[in-house]
Amino acid sequence: MQAKDILPTVLSVVALCVSGFSLYESSLKAPDLSLYVAPRIDYVDPDRPEAVREVFILPITIANDGARGATVLSIDLEVADTRATKVKRFQAARLGSWGETPLKPFAPVMLAGKAIFTQTLQFEPRPGETVPQVMSMEPGRYRFVLSLTTASPGGSASPTPLRFEMEAGAMDYRMFQGNGTMAMWSPSPQAAATTPR
Repeated sequence: MQAKDILPTVLSVVALCVSGFSLYESSLKAPDLSLYVAPRIDYVDPDRPEAVREVFILPITIANDGARGATVLSIDLEVADTRATKVKRFQAARLGSWGETPLKPFAPVMLAGKAIFTQTLQFEPRPGETVPQVMSMEPGRYRFVLSLTTASPGGSASPTPLRFEMEAGAMDYRMFQGNGTMAMWSPSPQAAATTPR
């Protein structure tokens, strides 16, 4: 076989491979979700020390790098003081920044292929949570674990839980007057992100 006869065959094979890869990426690739949290979050205890009601406010992004859709059914948060062993569990309850009106309850999020969901979420303690307060009055560092419960036609699309840390200054309940919150900052200036699978 001469070289001029081989070249069209090679080009056809390459074109077929590229077409197959494009089809997979655009139509067949299973949902592949990633989680990101901004380097600043907020905390509020609006009911004062007499009746603790801790709320964490997190700006998050969920990206679907797959071609097929997935539904995020719930988003859960665990918070631990690095100086203690107690862990308090929270769930996404509302959308929007603290004090934003009208209140919008969290509902399952449908993420189409190649779609991105960005929103500020308010996390309230889970029903039955027994830890009264995880935040200390003193400055400190806290560990967070953010996880998704998902449903997709091809099975679970849930990413690995996102683990990150935030630092808080001393708490002063005067911060929470009106719609005030207390800022918490990441030790790193970059957003926390899940690692690719």
